[in-house]
Amino acid sequence: MENAPKLSIILASEELEKVHAASLMGSVAAMSGMHVSLFVTMNALVPFLKKTVEDRSFKTGEVGKALLEKAERFDTLLTNGKELGHLKVYACALAMDVMGWTVDDLLPVFDDVIGVTAFFNLAQGGQILTM
Repeated sequence: MENAPKLSIILASEELEKVHAASLMGSVAAMSGMHVSLFVTMNALVPFLKKTVEDRSFKTGEVGKALLEKAERFDTLLTNGKELGHLKVYACALAMDVMGWTVDDLLPVFDDVIGVTAFFNLAQGGQILTM
């Protein structure tokens, strides 16, 4: 899979519907043979905080409420994509730094904490989606 198509997703929204959509698209793309990099930045990191999951304090609309009740949670989708395809999940170094968060504060789906420059180096030559 050296020449597999590349998809990079920039997730900047904390809205559960967007987090779920990015996780679903990323995992399905990975399981379909694409090399996927998901860069979680700014407020999008909030749903990935262990505290947010424990409190179920997600920012959500009607669809998000139904997703919480009826669908696999976004981190499960990402774990499946990582196990069955080539999916890497990265936390934004800047957002982590300004908020004082560490990887221990986050759900265990992240491969690394990187900056924007490193992410664009990974994304080079592929498609980029922003959510």
